[in-house]
Amino acid sequence: MKLNNSLGLKNVNQALVQQESLMKKLSTARRINSAADDAAGFLIANKLSSGINAKAQGERNLYDGISFARVYDQSLQGINDNLSELNRLAVAAGNGIYGAQERAALQSQANQYLANIEQTISQSEFAGKALFGENTTVSFGTGNGNLDIHVADVAKGLADNNLFKLDFSSAQSASDSFSSISQSIDYVSGLQAQAGASINSFSAAASYLNNQQIAESSARSRIEDLDFAKATSDRVAADILSNSSLTVASQARVQSQQALNLLV
Repeated sequence: MKLNNSLGLKNVNQALVQQESLMKKLSTARRINSAADDAAGFLIANKLSSGINAKAQGERNLYDGISFARVYDQSLQGINDNLSELNRLAVAAGNGIYGAQERAALQSQANQYLANIEQTISQSEFAGKALFGENTTVSFGTGNGNLDIHVADVAKGLADNNLFKLDFSSAQSASDSFSSISQSIDYVSGLQAQAGASINSFSAAASYLNNQQIAESSARSRIEDLDFAKATSDRVAADILSNSSLTVASQARVQSQQALNLLV
């Protein structure tokens, strides 16, 4: 005759499974470690994680855009500084007491400032990307779309204002040059204003994405993070149940053996 206690063994197995599940949750600090723990919650948490990661990358892209715009603006400021000096020289060239020698000296200085501008245009870059190569748009993905920074072919813009044809040889040519310089200053200042607006726009968008990450991270935490107090309490209860089940199963086995001995 064979005696067994399948119910007792079932209770022991259930208690051990519960213990293992609680240990895993306590070790990971997460209530949901797989779809088996909470299928709906697992799906929502994964979607939130995907959105959080996308927004984090979008925020990094925007800060790259801000850095790009700042370098662009600083390079434009360098050009504007040289234009300001050219403006001063043009005013000086309008002085009626200056002769050919003085005007030649002013022209030599002007040529040096023009060379500085050309050097800035040709050498300004960000991460290997030329800043003033052409009129174009540089896009930065946010995860929900793109934000753009418009960059200009500054060399062409200044050439259109005849900046590189400055002539201080006479009062009249100096006056014409002064007009070209003034138009160039307005042109470059307008580009700087656009860069500043882009920086503000990118900063606001980056702040928004950061706030969205915080909100979604909090939502995900509420779904999948573990309540340590409750889990610890459940673990104690599971330990007691496991120990009790093992004791009962052990006693049942002894009793079954004693019964067999009596029947022998």
